[in-house]
Amino acid sequence: MMKLSMMSFFIYPAAFLYLLGGIKVVRGAESHIVVDAKTGFVLLSKDENTPREVASLTKVATVLAALEWVTEKGAELSIMMPVSKSAVSGGVNPLKLQLGDSLSIESALFAAMMASDNTSAYVLAEYVGSEMAPGNDGDVAVGVFVERMNRLASDLVMSSTRFVNPHGLDGATTRGKSTAADMARLTIHAYEEPGFSRLVSEKEKEIVFFRDGNPVAIRVNNTNALVGSRGIDGVKTGTTSRAGACLITSSVGAGENDSARLISVVLKADDRFRESVILLSDGWQARGEWLAKGGEIGENESLLSAGN
Repeated sequence: MMKLSMMSFFIYPAAFLYLLGGIKVVRGAESHIVVDAKTGFVLLSKDENTPREVASLTKVATVLAALEWVTEKGAELSIMMPVSKSAVSGGVNPLKLQLGDSLSIESALFAAMMASDNTSAYVLAEYVGSEMAPGNDGDVAVGVFVERMNRLASDLVMSSTRFVNPHGLDGATTRGKSTAADMARLTIHAYEEPGFSRLVSEKEKEIVFFRDGNPVAIRVNNTNALVGSRGIDGVKTGTTSRAGACLITSSVGAGENDSARLISVVLKADDRFRESVILLSDGWQARGEWLAKGGEIGENESLLSAGN
């Protein structure tokens, strides 16, 4: 399997962060992977199968599970969902939602992905979970939804992944886990779901919810600072004290590569944006070299292979 180029080695020369002559040297992420989305061919990797906490990268599974439920039921994205007390009990709440507010499925999807909104992710999970198991609400309904997330992971052979909530915060007694390889598998699948790409590709968006029957509009910025540059059109940031800085990035090709897409994942990085840019640059070069040699995929070189 191909590894990082020498260019990347010199940019990330240390296994840790240190100061040298007053210059900050950035270590590489503890895990990373870059894959060709069409074939699942692994172009670059480091500890890609090591289980780690992935923070708000979890929300990719949350949004994907909700979108698949919408498709299955023929539900409208305009359906309004109530904001419960549990939904506003903690975590990131950029819309400043309150008990009694309501927002549409579409608004919650955008808020969860673009603004990494924990409250909106919980509202989605509680509403869809209650629809899946009528008569249940609160944490019980959320638990039903999280099990759907885990079934999705199982279906995608994400064998090292276990979700414990819809937002990625550390649980009181349990913690979710995944790997760089598993999150790449999830993201490849997400791009096959109609409607996913538009949730992650905008730099900013006005999101509307309702309070006392009146619309409230909040403009949010995409937490992925790379979106809109260098062919990057997604996907999701994630940060907690235990997980560190994490990032899934999608990059689309230009010219001869205009139908190609690379997915990169970095977990517990010191500078997730800088490293992702470098990894993607090296990834496109590695892809070109791979194709020049015939584009063959050996055993265990694709995330989409049955035993990998």
